[in-house]
Amino acid sequence: MIAIRGAASSIAQQLIAMLPDGERAEAIPRGASMPVSVERYFFCVGLLRSKSMADQTEDEIAESMVANYSQVVFECDRLFSANACARICVMGSESGFTGSFDGSYALAKERLHKYVETKRLQYPAQQLVCVAPSIVLDSGMTSRRADTEGLERRRWAHPKRRYLAAMEVAKMVYHLLYVDRGYTTGTIIRMHGGTAAWA
Repeated sequence: MIAIRGAASSIAQQLIAMLPDGERAEAIPRGASMPVSVERYFFCVGLLRSKSMADQTEDEIAESMVANYSQVVFECDRLFSANACARICVMGSESGFTGSFDGSYALAKERLHKYVETKRLQYPAQQLVCVAPSIVLDSGMTSRRADTEGLERRRWAHPKRRYLAAMEVAKMVYHLLYVDRGYTTGTIIRMHGGTAAWA
């Protein structure tokens, strides 16, 4: 079984559709504890606001840090302490490297990336890995954005002339949790389509 926080997201739904026969996904709502007896976990959560950090209230910034960083880290630490076989994939963001209009989101994802890279696991079977996509075309975050003209401009300026599809991100998560034997750990898989190489 795989426990998923953010199971209603397009990425998680694509992942669920490709699970092996007999594998079951359990949706864990935000705020609820993940079950400790599961081997695989996927945290597919993110709270992105359509306003800059300077325009957010202290409560909004705090909520962003909790949803995008501290709640995930708290659960990961708890699972690793209780489950010697826990394999966890968390959803990061390219914004954690390059910034975002929503600075609180970018800051929280940057901290999440650092956690993944520095967390010391206690048992050989444990795994912690992060997938950090750039814009995912068919995600809720993208579909809710109001700046469609800006999105279109950025798409044509992108080296691939397109954005990621949720299926592509889900396939990466699937590979890390079901194909890879857990050696890929403590690292961030950046999925930006080569934008970091373009000046």
